Amino acid sequence: PYTTLFRSESSMYRSAVILSLLVSVTACAAVEAPSAGPSLCAAGWAQAVETSLGSGDGSGHGPDAGSDEWQSVVEFRLGVRGLTGLPARGSAPWCAYIEALAADTTPVQYVCEDAEAATLNVHFLATEPPTMIARRGDVLSLLTLQRSASGARYQGDDMSFWEHHGEARVTWGADTADVRCQALP
Repeated sequence: PYTTLFRSESSMYRSAVILSLLVSVTACAAVEAPSAGPSLCAAGWAQAVETSLGSGDGSGHGPDAGSDEWQSVVEFRLGVRGLTGLPARGSAPWCAYIEALAADTTPVQYVCEDAEAATLNVHFLATEPPTMIARRGDVLSLLTLQRSASGARYQGDDMSFWEHHGEARVTWGADTADVRCQALP
């Protein structure tokens, strides 16, 4: 009788522990973190970008979302096709740039003191590392945030941009003087 009682108490204890673990696991599984949307570059992400930008003609004709042709059209719609330094299509960094550009449709405009293409349109992108895309006339430049003692300094292949308190100093090409640009309100 004593051993039978001990076995039943042991079985009851083991059952209680297992039941407790099952309840904990079930409770944790039921409370998942809310989804922030489809992961970058997944089919659902490409469809969300397609819905936002639209690569077709409005009558259902256009490239398949996510295809290389579609990626080219997306770059064209965002004004970055052919941009030097843009990550390879279909890569996670490319998708991050596209996501950031699609979310940021209004550039910061700067008026520059030089007469040639006096307006500079800048998109600051929340990518990793932080980047910006600058358009001056027909020229696009991709720049990456650099270490700076003050302000924000971006560097690209053919351009540097240093901004501090709404004023930017911009250099286009090698051996050229800085041009001062003022952000428009």
